[in-house]
Amino acid sequence: MDAFIQQVREGNVTVLNINLDKNGLLIAALQKELQNRYQDDSTLDRYVEGAQLHDGRWTRFNVLVCSFLRYCRDVNPWSLWESSDLLFTCYQDLGNCLLQDSYPIEGLVGLFKEETEWIVPRAVRLDSNRKLVGTKKHLFVQHVASVISKVFNSIKGRVDEAASAYAALPAKQQILLYVANQLNNIYFRIDSPSSCANIFKNIQPKSMIEHFQQYPIEEQVEYRYLLGRYYLSSYRISDAFAQLLRAFQDLCALARAAQAPVPVLQRNMVRVLRYLVPAGIILGRPPPFALLESLAPALGRSYSELIHALKTGNLQAMHQWLRSHEDELRRRRLLLLMLEKLPLLAYRNLLRRVFQIVALPAYSNRIPYAAVETALRLSIGSPEPTAPPIYRLVHTPDNAENVLVTLINYSFLRGNCFPLNRMCVTMKTTNLLDVFPAITPKIASKFPQNHDDAWLDS
Repeated sequence: MDAFIQQVREGNVTVLNINLDKNGLLIAALQKELQNRYQDDSTLDRYVEGAQLHDGRWTRFNVLVCSFLRYCRDVNPWSLWESSDLLFTCYQDLGNCLLQDSYPIEGLVGLFKEETEWIVPRAVRLDSNRKLVGTKKHLFVQHVASVISKVFNSIKGRVDEAASAYAALPAKQQILLYVANQLNNIYFRIDSPSSCANIFKNIQPKSMIEHFQQYPIEEQVEYRYLLGRYYLSSYRISDAFAQLLRAFQDLCALARAAQAPVPVLQRNMVRVLRYLVPAGIILGRPPPFALLESLAPALGRSYSELIHALKTGNLQAMHQWLRSHEDELRRRRLLLLMLEKLPLLAYRNLLRRVFQIVALPAYSNRIPYAAVETALRLSIGSPEPTAPPIYRLVHTPDNAENVLVTLINYSFLRGNCFPLNRMCVTMKTTNLLDVFPAITPKIASKFPQNHDDAWLDS
């Protein structure tokens, strides 16, 4: 015990690590002595107070040392559940120490980061067994989030100080992006992406770094990936695509620099692609399938079926694809987004084919509603009676005028509808692009990117 206290007094805070894999030998040695001499908590508290750590002025640090020693004394290395209260109390006390910038917290910042990496997976494991242990959903992960959130809120930008390079930043400023990523990952895990808004809003005001790109590249990639997912959940497709694409490009650059396959990089590429691909499809920017199939063959084959359905204007095939992937799309919060956005692309391509078949051969600029209704009837097909209403009641052949007007409003079709004549009239041309312009520029102009994200490229 005296040797342990001496190391703490000398500033070696790594001895306070609750990670049994890294600090198990010390914890085991302390456990034996503590169980023999310090069974009573009050005796243990008096011992720590008598050690006069930091001259006895830093109460929260004394609390941390006491909780760590109680953890050493009472931990059951074979039962995560039995030791959970000790674990999370110790982690919370460590987080509380970081809230006081007037004390020497530099070493504790690194310890907090290391313990966060260790404790989050254990909180997830405990929550996954909540039915066995009788706890509320996400109880442990939410507790970890509350600790991390307090640390995040305690990191302040100083308007009276100039921005600094990453290496010159205080330790707490250096972990700002890391802490934000941990919080956002937890919010997505507990299905609360709206909670990420406050984190993304406050990153720049809190940061004292000169340029965002001075943060560790892995943290930059994670941040952009999470920001892209957040934008997708908010239906801000252009912003989502921009951030996810940059995250993927940075991962590709890291993979090229490695000169040999790195499994973790490939896994992260696939993580990004699961959201980048649907965002790109919605914007009319499908991925290069050679690259996609080399990284994630199953994902490539799956989305190639969807793209074929959209290109041919086949709503029935599109709905079948969405139904067959419904569980995964729900889990990734993509189902409603794709149900709303994809039909417009299918309709645009369907009407393009109608124009090629009906108008172009006759050198006409008129598309009769009847031709559109026939095309819709063939495209929608006969919905399965057992299919959920979202697949069989929203789109019907008698929506011809609504489809035409919507495409015109989105600038996906240049023309005018005349309901009394049941006719859509376009400009006289044989150039399809004059009537059906490329959709990507139209979407980009209608939904411009968020200028607040410009600092990410600095």
